[in-house]
Amino acid sequence: MPTLRQSIRPTLCIVLAATLVVFLISPLDETQWAAGIRAGASANGGEGSEGSGPGGPIRFIGPIVKMSILMGVPALITLGIRRLIRRFRVPA
Repeated sequence: MPTLRQSIRPTLCIVLAATLVVFLISPLDETQWAAGIRAGASANGGEGSEGSGPGGPIRFIGPIVKMSILMGVPALITLGIRRLIRRFRVPA
């Protein structure tokens, strides 16, 4: 099982790459194309309207936190199950 030192570098690389992607696509939020998609979603009963999204730093931090939670929680559950299996496995 990899130690924290061995697994931290790939994890940080993934988080940094995701952060870079978020920063690169964030200018698309201000385009007419994005406004058209939001208008179509609100016309179809979707949530949100013009200007209702978060502003400032939360606009960038929110997706990173969401990604960390959606990837981190299943990873921790998997590691816990793996440790339980190793603990109770009968040696052959």
